[in-house]
Order: sequence, then C-alpha cells, then structure tokens
Amino acid sequence: MKVTKHLDCCKAPALERLRVFEQSTHDLEAVMRCTACGSHWFYVFHEYTNWATGDDDLTSFFAPLTEAEGTRLLAATDRAAADLAFLGTRASWMDDNGKVSRVKGLPRY
Repeated sequence: MKVTKHLDCCKAPALERLRVFEQSTHDLEAVMRCTACGSHWFYVFHEYTNWATGDDDLTSFFAPLTEAEGTRLLAATDRAAADLAFLGTRASWMDDNGKVSRVKGLPRY
C-alpha cells in the first residue's frame, strides 16, 4: 500500500494497486484505489538513473479517475484498449523527488 498524504480524495489517502498496465525495473503504470474512500487513481512511476553520476530521478504522477473511468480501465483487455489519451489533460499530482506539485496532465499521454 502506498501512503500518499498529498492526494486530495480524503483525509487519510492510501493507495492499493488493482491493475498494472506496464511494469519494468524503472517504470510502472497502474490503476490504484484509495483504501480509505474508494476513489480510483491512475499512477505512473518513472525512474531515470544517471549511471555516470549515480543519481536517480524518481517521479510519480497521480491522476484522479471517476468511478466510471476506473471501472472501464479495470475491464480493458490490454493497455491499447484502455485508451489513456484523456490523461494528457487531466489535472494531476506530481511527486518529483519529494517535491509535490499540481500539473495540467500526465506526460506521455
């Protein structure tokens, strides 16, 4: 479970992973649900490692989903069928190495 105090779905947000669309050593895309209030979120994690310096850039995005969107994404047969284009303009939270801010949409969508 991922505790995410900056999310605004309820007073004590904590996310559980319901469905993974993509996962690798440095990336994750998943539909999550808040265990406190039941809200759905689309979660994106990306890690960029600079092998020359040993520095890591860890970035997470949290896009709120309506109940209908969450249900649709959970039922999608695969990532292509999920049609994630709407996330490109969905106001979201970004956690960039511990600096949390609002963004106008998720990159890559």
